[in-house]
Amino acid sequence: MRILTVLILLFSNYLFSQEKIETVVDKLAQPVGGKLDVDYVFQSQVIYPENLLKKNVSEDVAIYFTVSSDGSVKDLEFKQDYKEEFKNEAKRLLRYFMFTPATIGNVNVASQSFLVFKFSPDTYKKYTKARGFVIHKDQATFDTSFVVYKIADSSPEYYKGEEALSEFVLENLEYPDLAIRQNLQGAVVMSFIVEPNGTISNIFVEKEFNHLCTQEALRIIRQTKWKPGKKDGKAIRYKTKYPIIFNLNNINKDNATSEQR
Repeated sequence: MRILTVLILLFSNYLFSQEKIETVVDKLAQPVGGKLDVDYVFQSQVIYPENLLKKNVSEDVAIYFTVSSDGSVKDLEFKQDYKEEFKNEAKRLLRYFMFTPATIGNVNVASQSFLVFKFSPDTYKKYTKARGFVIHKDQATFDTSFVVYKIADSSPEYYKGEEALSEFVLENLEYPDLAIRQNLQGAVVMSFIVEPNGTISNIFVEKEFNHLCTQEALRIIRQTKWKPGKKDGKAIRYKTKYPIIFNLNNINKDNATSEQR
């Protein structure tokens, strides 16, 4: 009788844990940072399978998965037959992304989603040239667990130093004309993950005051390069924040302040 009771409880818990996959939703599940972030992460993180690169093999790989109501990803599948090396790389790349779940009303629900990774030798060579580094050579010093840290032995910093980041923002920030005419000013606060190779991903706008200023802040932050955080001697994924200040008094002076956390 006791064994039967345990089995019933286990079966009940199993059924309870199986979320209903909604096919009609008000808002689709999305990668944090949207399509721009997907493209940026692919360009900065993809490792082309060496044997396929030598043979000049290209392929567009669609990977399907379920985004649970808590944003976690499960049930990966490929609905077409792809090169095994590309499939493995697509699964690795998917681990870089965080997702906001689909919603019905104001309720988070589970739904199916997919991403397409376009593997092309020619574009890959452009990506690696733009990176200025080769992931393969540095990967031994990376933590490959995909754990995201908020506390570690050292936190990320702009590759030229915090003061240089303020200067970079000042020199490159383009205050939207409409915001100037409407006398709008404030802070756009963004959180993001600094990856082990110093690039960033999963940019999320924590605070904004104007859509045009938000787009400009996102444009600027995507251009930054970082020294990664470290734990136990290895470069890690580390979540941090950075605010960009739009101040009308400082249009020709200092448009940004630094407040990494």
